[in-house]
Amino acid sequence: MAIDRDRIVDEAILLLNEVGIDKLSTRKLAERLGVQQPALYWHFKSKSALLDAVNSEMLARYHTHRLPSPGEDWVEFTLETARSMRRTLLTVRDGARIAAGTRPSTTDFADAERQLRLYVEAGFSAEEALHISISVARYVVGYVLEEQGERERMEEEEGLDGGIDTELAPFPILAEAFRSLEKEGSINTEAAFERGLGYMVDGMVKSQAAKG
Repeated sequence: MAIDRDRIVDEAILLLNEVGIDKLSTRKLAERLGVQQPALYWHFKSKSALLDAVNSEMLARYHTHRLPSPGEDWVEFTLETARSMRRTLLTVRDGARIAAGTRPSTTDFADAERQLRLYVEAGFSAEEALHISISVARYVVGYVLEEQGERERMEEEEGLDGGIDTELAPFPILAEAFRSLEKEGSINTEAAFERGLGYMVDGMVKSQAAKG
């Protein structure tokens, strides 16, 4: 039975959300689709190629601020695209691990060109623009890797005795600092993300101002 590439990717995302990236396999996906594995290889030569397509689809569906809006300045775009990318990676199970291990597509290169043009028109060199783009993307991916890893661990340890407050009791400065991130018995990861993102963008603004 012939099977459509888009349907394969759709079902791969559904399966990924159910079992996670480590248990996602072309065998399980073929069973889900009711076909033999060779039917998948017609479209994707390996699991890595499949994950490349899943990443592209994930970004297309959920990364709503991937490109600058008309008249948007580079600072606002940098903040909004980082926030949008974080939401995207959190939407799909193991989203950060997928993004970290995949290759960009032709569409990704075209989008990157538009992003870099915004920075170049704001006075950055092409090299500086690329480093800004890479740094922001890797900050987001790395941050979400930690978020998703911590989420899984908390789910595994739910109901166990003890807690972070008890562990931090001997360290007053760390305990005080940590309290600023506590939110309903957990960590306010969004607040920490925003603080780190703000530091990055402030550094970019100061770097640009120093050139003038």
